[in-house]
Amino acid sequence: MARSTRRALLLVAIAAVQFAVFETALRVWGHSEAAPSFQALFIPDPRTGYRLRPNARTRFVTSEFDAHIAINAQGVRDDRDIGPKPPTERRIVVLGDSLVLSVQVNQQQTFCSLLEARLNRAGGPYTYRVINAGVQGYGPVQELLFFREIARAFEPDLVVETIFVGNDAEEAVTSAPRLRPEERSTTDVVSESLVTRLRRLVRRSMVLQVLRLRAVAVTDRLPTWKAPPEPPLQSYAANPAPRIADGLRISRDCVSAIADDASRAGARTMVMLMPARFQVNDEDYGNLRAAVEQSGGRLVRDAATERFDRALADVPVPRLDVLPVLREGQRRADVFFEHTVHLTPLGHEIVAESMERFLREKGLIDGL
Repeated sequence: MARSTRRALLLVAIAAVQFAVFETALRVWGHSEAAPSFQALFIPDPRTGYRLRPNARTRFVTSEFDAHIAINAQGVRDDRDIGPKPPTERRIVVLGDSLVLSVQVNQQQTFCSLLEARLNRAGGPYTYRVINAGVQGYGPVQELLFFREIARAFEPDLVVETIFVGNDAEEAVTSAPRLRPEERSTTDVVSESLVTRLRRLVRRSMVLQVLRLRAVAVTDRLPTWKAPPEPPLQSYAANPAPRIADGLRISRDCVSAIADDASRAGARTMVMLMPARFQVNDEDYGNLRAAVEQSGGRLVRDAATERFDRALADVPVPRLDVLPVLREGQRRADVFFEHTVHLTPLGHEIVAESMERFLREKGLIDGL
């Protein structure tokens, strides 16, 4: 074997050992979503791609929070199983992504649990159960499929479809082929599988996550870098990529389908629009705007909220936009965590209060 080849193999071996050491250290002390304990919360699913593992339990710890996570037998975040609905119980199912799942806080601090407590504190002939049906990384397509496959069986009286305006248009475009499984070619399935596995590899590896973040930070600082905004920010771009219009249309169709399916099951539907952190945090917005302008783009702070509001205007369901109340709450203290950009306990309290007020003002619980 040539000396240069042996040297190359030695360097590869050293790099592999270093990678393994760093990965192990970060997994033990780094506490991120790449940790095996967190990844064990998920299982593959043939319709949605993945979902929460029934009866899973874990503790999620970072420098910002320490939360216990319990998944019940039906595969949603709850320490109680969901059986047949008692005659005096009314159920609200909240669909959404990680902002609904909210692994950053204990279950009792989530806006779902807080809303349940608020609805029940006045007493009355009915008790209310608010079911947290959020799943990390879901978008409108997967939320529709999850409702059909899992959550419809919970016998909801009201379905809340939570739209994260920051990236749900992107998620809808990516996941749209799942709505037509019979039309998906073998090439599409294999391609999606490879992309999914690559994403999961990066998410599972704490070293690769750190490298990805460092690469993004470096490219943001290059004065000659002329790439458009990162995909999630396209929803806020002054001149977004064509896929954003496609994603808004697909999202609208999914919301309409959820409402139709819920209606056939005897339930009502509403939409809640959830903003991104920089929409309520001035410092975040200033930093992002400067980075986007440096790359040749232009960021419009509330464009994603406004685009979703217009896209859903002709869907006959009530819409609650929590941006104004979160923006007002930010004047008191942070409503989003700094590093995870998810709601703090204060943010959850503000959303729960806003939801209760909206439900009562719109009469959405009076007839349940």
